[in-house]
Amino acid sequence: MKRFLQYINKFLPCLQSRDIALVLGGGGARGFAHIGVIEVLQERGYNITSVAGTSMGALVGGLFAAGKLDELKSTVLSADRRQILSLLDVSLGLDHIATADNLSQLFDRMTQGVRIEDLPLPFCCVASDLVSGREHEFREGSLSEAVRASISIPGVFSPVRIGSEVLVDGSLHNTLPLNRVERRKGDMLVAVNACAPDSGTKSGYLQQRPKPQKPQGRVSKWIRQRVPKLNFQLSENYLNMAMRVAQVAVETNAQMAIALTPPDICVDIPTDAFGLMDFERGSEIIEYGRKAMEKALAEYKKY
Repeated sequence: MKRFLQYINKFLPCLQSRDIALVLGGGGARGFAHIGVIEVLQERGYNITSVAGTSMGALVGGLFAAGKLDELKSTVLSADRRQILSLLDVSLGLDHIATADNLSQLFDRMTQGVRIEDLPLPFCCVASDLVSGREHEFREGSLSEAVRASISIPGVFSPVRIGSEVLVDGSLHNTLPLNRVERRKGDMLVAVNACAPDSGTKSGYLQQRPKPQKPQGRVSKWIRQRVPKLNFQLSENYLNMAMRVAQVAVETNAQMAIALTPPDICVDIPTDAFGLMDFERGSEIIEYGRKAMEKALAEYKKY
């Protein structure tokens, strides 16, 4: 009986707590699910006392911490594909296909130059420094600049340069920064993993494809004469292969974070639920986040 009471006393503060340390992971457009998650928590009477995020989790979490969640949601729901492309500001460069300057200007207008240390609740986001190869934590400084660095998907957005650092998307180091959020005694740790494993397997890689005809061009003929055993057949094209490898790496990163710092509640948004660039599906993704959070809370209360 004594052991039972000790067990109950150990976990009772967490079960009774309405305070939440919230961690929002990266995941491109899937990160819009964070909006629905936050709405459900607030509707249920939970008090979010701190936030940490990576990439889209940094964007949503930072704007929530700045009191701009409703404004963000309105922007997401009203934007069409043309407006989204204009925000990304497509401009081909050696290390990017979009500068995201217009997106940065939107952040600046929404946050009005607020600094992280002046936010009404503790906020942290992470980026990755290509120069040192280390994770960069933002706990102070310009909120807009920090978010812009954290969302800089390598090869898509131009990196953010701060001093001697060249910063890109924080998912390279810490997709789900459970170890970075500020904690209070007795609070609940809630994570939203927008890079959860697929709901199914990628069976396309198992399919046999018909062997293509050998190219007959002058260059191909020259190559084959010198490398006669060269086989041109591919199971998937290079882009799909690169994207799949990156996806598996990010999923694994998030799973390792969960294993090292287990949250009380983890809301999973599978990578095959929505595409990385499905920004025009904001309404669906937000609703998906709401339902996922409601389900997670219901399951948590069973135990």
